[in-house]
Amino acid sequence: MHPNLLMQVEKSVNLTGLGVLVIAQQGTPLLECFDLHMHCLVRLVFPDGGESEASASIEAISRPINSQGAMATETPALLLTHETLTVPTGTLVYWLEQTE
Repeated sequence: MHPNLLMQVEKSVNLTGLGVLVIAQQGTPLLECFDLHMHCLVRLVFPDGGESEASASIEAISRPINSQGAMATETPALLLTHETLTVPTGTLVYWLEQTE
């Protein structure tokens, strides 16, 4: 794993007025090392080879533990401030720097 690899995208959801919530595939422990609500700059490397930089913040979401969804766990996710960005499954997200 590349030392700056933050996560691989499982899915993304456009949150109107907030940005794009990017959810990591299970087993992305590096993302859990950062404080919630911390702002950062990330590089997105799309499956087609294209790249983009984006501002983001570390947020938390609830995810089901099992297929029935009866139990949930809190897990970190990225909220990109760029509302019109499309982030497909499989996109790699690299940490660039912490921002204010």
